[in-house]
Amino acid sequence: MDKSKIKITWYGTASVRIATGDSQLLIDPFFPYPDSKIKVAKNAYENCGNILITHGHFDHIISVKEIVRDGTIVHCTKTPYKTLVRKGVAKANLHTIKVGDIFSVGDFKITVLKGKHINISPLTCFKSLFGKRAMKQRKNFLSKIKQIISCLERKETLCYLVEACGKRILVLGSLSLASGVVYPTEADLVLLPYQGSNKLYDIAVDIYNRLTPKAVLLTHFDDTFPPFSSEVDTSKLEKYLEKHLTMYKLNHGGTLEI
Repeated sequence: MDKSKIKITWYGTASVRIATGDSQLLIDPFFPYPDSKIKVAKNAYENCGNILITHGHFDHIISVKEIVRDGTIVHCTKTPYKTLVRKGVAKANLHTIKVGDIFSVGDFKITVLKGKHINISPLTCFKSLFGKRAMKQRKNFLSKIKQIISCLERKETLCYLVEACGKRILVLGSLSLASGVVYPTEADLVLLPYQGSNKLYDIAVDIYNRLTPKAVLLTHFDDTFPPFSSEVDTSKLEKYLEKHLTMYKLNHGGTLEI
C-alpha cells in the first residue's frame, strides 16, 4: 500500500480500519447481530495486530474475543480491560492505556484524549426496551439485555488522535466532547459516530463548530444490533456539513483515502 496515503475502511457501527504501508489499526471492531440486515464477513478484521477501543459498551468490545489472535494487542482503559478478561481474552493480548498516553503502532503516532459518551435519553432507552419494534423482536431479547449490561463504560470514553503521512485523524468514541479538554482543531478527518440521542443534529453541529475539521466520516448511524440500534436519517447533517467541508458517508465495507 502507498505509504503516502492513509486508507480508511468502515465496516459498520463504529468499526473502522486505518491503514498505511504495512501499518494497520482496527477501531472498535464489531460483528452485527445475526438478525441485523447488515453483515460483516467473518474474515473482515483479519491481518491487523492492533485494536483501539474507545469505550467499554458491548457494541465496541463484544466481538474482540473472536478477532484476537496470537500477537494481537488490544489497547483499552481499565473497565473494558476487566470486561475482556472476564469474557476470555488473555491478559497478554491487552494493553491498558489512559488519557494523556502517546504511543506508536508502526507508522502511526497515537495520542489518547479524554472523551465523553453521549447522554442517552430515558425516552430512547424506553423505546429500545418497550417500543413496538422491541415487542416484535423478542427473540433472544433477555440474552441481548444481559450482554449489554455486562459491558460497562464507567465514564472512560476516549478519543484518539491518529497521525501518519503528515495527516491527523481524530477518532471520537461517541457523539460528545468533554468540557475543559483542548481537542485538536482542523484535523484532516474526524470520525463522527451518529447515534444515541433525539438531538443528534444539534450535537453534531456543535462538535463541528468546536473542531472545524477539514473532513468528516459518519459512522454508527446504522442498524447493527436491533432492536437497540436504529437506522438514523443523516440527510440534514449531510446538507449542513457539505457546505463547510468534505463529507464522507460510506457503504458498509467502503473505503476512502486521504
